[in-house]
Amino acid sequence: MKSVKAATRRDRLREQMVADARSAARAVIKDQGVEALTLAEVARRVGVTPAALYRHFEDPPLADIVRQAAREVTAEITDLLQTTVDAQEENDYAARLVEPARAFRLWALANRQEFALLFGTPTAAAGSAQVDVTSDWVRRLAGVWGPEFVKLWAARPYPILDDDELDARLRPQLAEYRRATGVEIPLGALVVMLSCWRSIYGAVALEVFDQFAPLITDHEPMFELLMQDLMTVLGLVADYHPPTVVRLAGAG
Repeated sequence: MKSVKAATRRDRLREQMVADARSAARAVIKDQGVEALTLAEVARRVGVTPAALYRHFEDPPLADIVRQAAREVTAEITDLLQTTVDAQEENDYAARLVEPARAFRLWALANRQEFALLFGTPTAAAGSAQVDVTSDWVRRLAGVWGPEFVKLWAARPYPILDDDELDARLRPQLAEYRRATGVEIPLGALVVMLSCWRSIYGAVALEVFDQFAPLITDHEPMFELLMQDLMTVLGLVADYHPPTVVRLAGAG
């Protein structure tokens, strides 16, 4: 009985250490960026020695801490996007695609460093965990937008390329993406879905990283033009509605 209690206590201490280290890492990332993240700084904030962290994380521990922090951020953003989707009318296909895109943009502007952690240039701190960081958000985002494209395709198919019109190098990659994410639509429909994401990501990244500053500082009108363009591609432009509240770029 004593050994069971001791093991339970050790498990609780480990869970607390992992949670504290993850929170410390996220605080560093939000304040200074992921490039400022070091094992020594995480240990200092938690109140232990760097060597102590080796007992609680996979080797190398800094990469594992980044992996876990990124997983937590991914869960938060995808929960936000899913909540946004669920708040829309079931058959309002345009709103169920546009509103989470708007939410993604506003989240990115309010959390620039965490956006960079997930979607920016791979960092040295992530090391071997970078593949896990990327594959996690790819699957989780597909879990939000994918079902909406499946529903849209079933109800109102949009123009796509036939399989034999796709580059032979692309077809197996799309098939693997479909298998890994469970987004069961034709390969050509997947191309459209991924092209939409590429456009949204590109627009948001340009804004988050201030690539057009100082010439363009309010990106929302351009973002809404992009939303209209994407809805046109999907045959939903008649259902597009501008945001009910106009927000300045960088708000939050």
